[in-house]
Amino acid sequence: MQTEPLLYEAYGVTGQVVTVFRHFPLDIHPNAPAAHRAAYCAGQQDPKLFWKMHDWLFPNQQAWQSSTATVAAGQFREQALAIGVDAAAYDACLTDPQTEAAIQKDMQAGAELGVRGTPAFFLEKRDASGKVTQTRPLSGALPYEQFAQAIEGLLAQQ
Repeated sequence: MQTEPLLYEAYGVTGQVVTVFRHFPLDIHPNAPAAHRAAYCAGQQDPKLFWKMHDWLFPNQQAWQSSTATVAAGQFREQALAIGVDAAAYDACLTDPQTEAAIQKDMQAGAELGVRGTPAFFLEKRDASGKVTQTRPLSGALPYEQFAQAIEGLLAQQ
């Protein structure tokens, strides 16, 4: 997770790069679907809360990954409350069928793009109208230098 802040500092502040998160919980991680629901439900209240939850989930993955589902759900709820989510809205969101539908929609889109594992990234170059003109997929937890090289390559192309 060291790469993301560096990329934001180098490219996000200038608006050259925008981060869009899509949910793709893997079945091999039993608590991943619940983690994605927790982040999604925090984000439904405020996009900044999504990123706060995201920024807690990833570095603390070992703490909740091997927990029972009940313990993990408690950890997620505790963190959600700590970052300022409304408890009633969060709880309602977790059981709302639309939450699962939204996550499934992201997973379907990822599968259609060939995503098989995480993390997966798609660097897109857009024209002035916002139309995607080029896409470069990257896969894995890559170092900053590889992202920067790929981004610079896209930015340099006309």
